[in-house]
Amino acid sequence: MAQVVLENIYKSFPNAGKAEKVKSPLQPLIASVEETAPDLNSVNVLRRINLTVADGEFMVLVGPSGCGKSTLLRLIAGLEEMTGGNIWVGDALVNDLPPKARDIAMVFQSYALYPHMTVYDNIAFGLRRGASGEQNKDLASWGKNALSGMTRRFPAPLRYKSDREQEVDKRVKNVASLLQIEALLLRLPKQLSGGQKQRVALGRAISRNPQVFLMDEPLSNLDAKLRAETRAQIVKLQRQLGTTTIYVTHDQTEAMTMGTRIAVMNLGQLQQVARPLELYNRPATKFVAEFIGSPPMNFLEVEFQSPLGISHPLFSFNLPKVWEKALSKYDRQPLILGIRPEHLSQGDAAPSNLPVQVDLIEALGNETYLSVSPTNSANVASMQVRIPPDRPVSYQDRLWLSFPPDKLHFFDPDTGKAIWHD
Repeated sequence: MAQVVLENIYKSFPNAGKAEKVKSPLQPLIASVEETAPDLNSVNVLRRINLTVADGEFMVLVGPSGCGKSTLLRLIAGLEEMTGGNIWVGDALVNDLPPKARDIAMVFQSYALYPHMTVYDNIAFGLRRGASGEQNKDLASWGKNALSGMTRRFPAPLRYKSDREQEVDKRVKNVASLLQIEALLLRLPKQLSGGQKQRVALGRAISRNPQVFLMDEPLSNLDAKLRAETRAQIVKLQRQLGTTTIYVTHDQTEAMTMGTRIAVMNLGQLQQVARPLELYNRPATKFVAEFIGSPPMNFLEVEFQSPLGISHPLFSFNLPKVWEKALSKYDRQPLILGIRPEHLSQGDAAPSNLPVQVDLIEALGNETYLSVSPTNSANVASMQVRIPPDRPVSYQDRLWLSFPPDKLHFFDPDTGKAIWHD
């Protein structure tokens, strides 16, 4: 097992019709000024990616489609060429190593199983290829392995198994037992369900015992129930094996439930790297606050009035004293106030509460989501509220929402960065 270190990673693609840039030793220096002087002949999809994944850690890369997370995974695997930066796997700098020499196993979104091979042979394929050169150093070894390959399709009593093939057989059966697919070993991929195919793809990666697992949205083709089951199985397997794992997804529920830490990406850059609950409770930017959490955080533009006043056309209230120092420079300036749907509560008609009208009710059984719009204001977007399932609410009801002072978030309207008190 090994840690993975990404050091100042850049990746650019040439625009359509433009010649590909020639890589030079000065590329990292050139890349460092791309933000201030962008290259009009290329599209920058990754910029200044610095990330360390600890030995044995389950790191999740999450972000919207097009943010560069899958491209970053392919750079680590060696399937794409970097524009600048360094990638370390353990003590080895792998920038110039081909994929097969990086000791990394990747699980793809599309399973990528060989359709003409049985489950057994799909799992064994990498083991046989990896050992072929080592085992064929002398004529005797070559002959034994050739005979083993020729008799592989024969009935069991007529097969010849070399020493290496016996090791492969043992490894395949151990992996099949771990994934509970022993009964599927003689089937072809077309005879498997989506969940079974995904477990075979996982088995092929696990059987190689690599230093690092890379997983590119492996659950996206499964239905909701199977996703939850397979998600739990992957986490359990990773903990049993202790293999460093980098997992890509756009689903923030997967990210929150699977990752030891989560790296949130947007527009080719890292927004925040932290443990799941830290991301949820202390988002570093407005983007992270909006992306992590379902439904997402609500945002309102307010004005701060020193020392502790918050004003809005529909409400006003005073903040606790702990906010005075953090917000002092924003006197008479706009701020973005953020509040999560579950932290809004129904209150009385009062100047400190926000009047809203119920536009949509989504009763899920264990909880109810309301989509509400502030009354008497066309400039405020629709908001989400989560309430207990036993609270009676009807379409077009008028409510007054209160803001718990200890659950408020504030963001700079220009930079989007979070503002925190001590």
